[in-house]
Amino acid sequence: MKWYLFVILGMSVVIIILCILLFLKKKRITELRMALDAYLKTGKSLPYSLREGDLALLQNELSDLVTRLELEKQRAKDVDRKNAEFAADVSHQLKTPLAGLRLYCELDAQNGNPNAEKELRLIEKTEKLVAELLKLQKIRADSFDFVFEDAALEMLTEETFAAFRPLYPQKYFEVTSSAVLRCNRAWLNEAISNIVKNACEHTPEDGQIRAAIEDSDESVTLTLEDNGGGVPAAELPHLFERFYKAKNASPDSTGLGLAITKEIVSKHHGTITAENAGEGLRLTLCFPKIDANVKINV
Repeated sequence: MKWYLFVILGMSVVIIILCILLFLKKKRITELRMALDAYLKTGKSLPYSLREGDLALLQNELSDLVTRLELEKQRAKDVDRKNAEFAADVSHQLKTPLAGLRLYCELDAQNGNPNAEKELRLIEKTEKLVAELLKLQKIRADSFDFVFEDAALEMLTEETFAAFRPLYPQKYFEVTSSAVLRCNRAWLNEAISNIVKNACEHTPEDGQIRAAIEDSDESVTLTLEDNGGGVPAAELPHLFERFYKAKNASPDSTGLGLAITKEIVSKHHGTITAENAGEGLRLTLCFPKIDANVKINV
């Protein structure tokens, strides 16, 4: 019987040791998961492990990956910053000659030159192009402060519609449903305005622009749809590219409005897609829900 008791005791010790090892492994896995979560939410670096074993190796490989990701992010920011500086330099250099051209055209208009009005329109378009290009590059380079706050998305969308109603009194604007979104009100308003402006320009005089909001546990989705007939399927992948103009684009279009909108949505950690649906074009903006205590890296 004694040998039997020794066997039971030995097996109990082994089981206890295995339980302790499993507990420690589980604890280390939990710590690693929490460290990764902290990096994703706050940007806190992932520490290296001086221990031995597969978990330590995994942690160190993840730490190397995080370091490389941060380096690539910094390189991308440096490129965007240089592009923004270049765009600012070009903008500054163009302001003086454009102002001079505007003055001469205004004098020509006073002297009865029939081409002066066209020349002034071209100058205005160039000034708008330069301003929007500079804005796009500054957004990409994080030159603007994006201060986030909770906002009622339906009210924000309705404010945008209210600005367009006097300009297009025959058109129908509608917002359905509601949700609270943590965002930068001014910039998101501009993003929505760019979409609504395009919709107004590409719909009939009595056209319709509808906004629908969907609220889920993880995200908020804003869908803007018009009845303007949509765009050719081949053009859909290019709508958010810089300087891209659809075949039915307004003559005054710079081709930068939707590119700016995409960058603004990206700064909100969201996505934007376009598709032909129903009688027109549908643009879908999807934003993740962000806790007020989480650090937002834009």
